[in-house]
Amino acid sequence: MLEATAIGAGYGRKQIVHGVDLTVGQGEILLVLGHNGAGKTTLMRSLFGLLPPTAGRIRYEGRDIAGRSPAQNVADGIAFIPQGHGIFRTLSVRDNLDLGAFVEPDKSLLPERLESIYRMFPILKERASQIGGTLSGGQQQMLAIGMALMHAPRLVILDEPSIGLAPNLVDKVMEAIAFINRTMGTTILMVEQNVKYSLPIASRVAVLKTGRKIYDGPPDPLHDRVELMKLF
Repeated sequence: MLEATAIGAGYGRKQIVHGVDLTVGQGEILLVLGHNGAGKTTLMRSLFGLLPPTAGRIRYEGRDIAGRSPAQNVADGIAFIPQGHGIFRTLSVRDNLDLGAFVEPDKSLLPERLESIYRMFPILKERASQIGGTLSGGQQQMLAIGMALMHAPRLVILDEPSIGLAPNLVDKVMEAIAFINRTMGTTILMVEQNVKYSLPIASRVAVLKTGRKIYDGPPDPLHDRVELMKLF
């Protein structure tokens, strides 16, 4: 579904990502791990179009999208959920969800999508009129995911969805991500540092270190803490 080849990216003269190859197969959950400053967020921002890559090629469903705007990527079925629960904090839960569907041309599809999100996250239905910024961290993350799903993306990019959450909430968020992948067939590209909760739902894992990919393969070997620490 997504193929990035020899991607370079950075800010000004500071190069952060160096020649990274990354492929995401349709229907899989690709987990990207790495230490702080490894280049994970920079890579995701480049793939989504928020940060133009300095080198390399990005293909989505066989088409070259390098340098394309985020708006074009959203319209083409890609959703990006940034760190820090990407919601409109001054708007209600329902208004946030409605804005998530802004690019959907067929508005007749939205009531069923909204109900499916409410079934997945009942708390969002209970708090539909509540201001998004007053929700708990876990509820804001659920809302951010719900917003992304309102336009039925084929690929969802998540940048550290567990950040700032209590362990019991991290578990619930990971369960929701696995459920979306399993029941909707949505392809997931997820950056995480919380190995304990993210590794069990991954189909495949890539590990970045100082902006370079040092592992790409099945998650099973990384359940061995010694092997994982070697990579980190």
